[in-house]
Amino acid sequence: MKKTALPLLPLCLLVIISVFTACTPLPGGSGSATSASGPLPALQTLNREYVSNIRSVQLFPDDGTATSQLRPAVTTLNSQNQLVLHFDDLQQDRTDYAVRILHCDFNWQVSRLSTMEYLNEYNEYPITDFSYSYNTRQPYVHYQFEVPAVKLSGNYVLAVYRNRNPNDIVLTRRFMVYENLAPVQTHLVAAPGGTRLQRQQIDLEVIYRNLPGIVDPTTQIRVVIRQNQRWDNAVMNLRPTGDRTGSYQLEYQLFDLSNAFYGGNEYRFFDLRTVRANGQNVGSVRLDSVRNRLDAFLLPDRPRGTLAYAQRQDINGSFIIENQDFTDPYISGEYADVHFFLKAETPLPWPVYVAGDFSNYLNIPPYTMQYDAELGGYRADIPLKQGWYNYLYLTGNKENALSLEGTFSETENFYEVFVYYRMNTKPADLLVGYSTLSTGRGR
Repeated sequence: MKKTALPLLPLCLLVIISVFTACTPLPGGSGSATSASGPLPALQTLNREYVSNIRSVQLFPDDGTATSQLRPAVTTLNSQNQLVLHFDDLQQDRTDYAVRILHCDFNWQVSRLSTMEYLNEYNEYPITDFSYSYNTRQPYVHYQFEVPAVKLSGNYVLAVYRNRNPNDIVLTRRFMVYENLAPVQTHLVAAPGGTRLQRQQIDLEVIYRNLPGIVDPTTQIRVVIRQNQRWDNAVMNLRPTGDRTGSYQLEYQLFDLSNAFYGGNEYRFFDLRTVRANGQNVGSVRLDSVRNRLDAFLLPDRPRGTLAYAQRQDINGSFIIENQDFTDPYISGEYADVHFFLKAETPLPWPVYVAGDFSNYLNIPPYTMQYDAELGGYRADIPLKQGWYNYLYLTGNKENALSLEGTFSETENFYEVFVYYRMNTKPADLLVGYSTLSTGRGR
């Protein structure tokens, strides 16, 4: 990648002193801060882009291979394999961006720790690694940032802001740093009740022998489970069903479905790695000469809620930035307006949206679909960079979120278990255990 290095910006002591220590939302929004264009958005401790020109955001442990883009933003304390942030700004000129890092509790509330307790440096990191797009119809600037090492394990939020204004936030991303202090044993079991054909239950045991100064493990230890790197349906603060004090082991074998996930269905996908031919599930790629913009029309989709389960290879909702037309996908990848269409004779009583890692599973524009009575279905137009994408059609009704896709216990899914420990001497949750489990055919 062609890189342009800039001199480090001078540190602003006033910004350093005003550390984010309150619970979300943080200063910068709801009228608390404004710019020439109006009120600034409030920072939220979730994966989100706050302005429309920021696209293709990824945060992962980068080992130099394309498949590293599929790995979750999780690393060990003192790891040599750093997390790397990638994102594009759909503008021709470079913008002055910087990063701030926030330590959070298990439930993603900003912790009461001072930055000196979890960082080795001042909490202001200029992004100096950037490259201009090359020979693309949509000009953009690609930015890359290596996440600095932290002192403590736990949940973290990386906030990117512009023009030296910590309130002018453009994106936030969650990442986790863990220690191997509490081993986790996971088991896929049949869900109880009449939903066993639709759900996948994760039972587990946490061994806390090595945790220092523990008094009451049932209250000091908290467990979180997520499916396919999603936070919108994660199980938060799972309570133990037993404590074997003799073997220092907490058991989580519940019968109330609190640790049972709907299996869902295998993800839909499309291949946009080339714009010179139609990839899989891409009906056509056209050039709009008036706008000098590419349009990629996907093959029409149909609801799968009433169909039988069919095994299909997927990447569990992730996406890979890749370009088969040129060598460097990060600066040579074209952007296209990708047109999704889901056939439906009548509109549903709930909102319908396109969901995947590229949308952060958020039901917001441009991912919210609009019903077109003339065409007889839902449509959405989403600007996406060349690559391979997974997606689902979800509804805005929690009980019927998977009505368009179906849900099966056979579905292959990727689960992660996070174990947090609240010490009596420190007002923060440390991430002391991490384990993964794949269901179905394996990942």
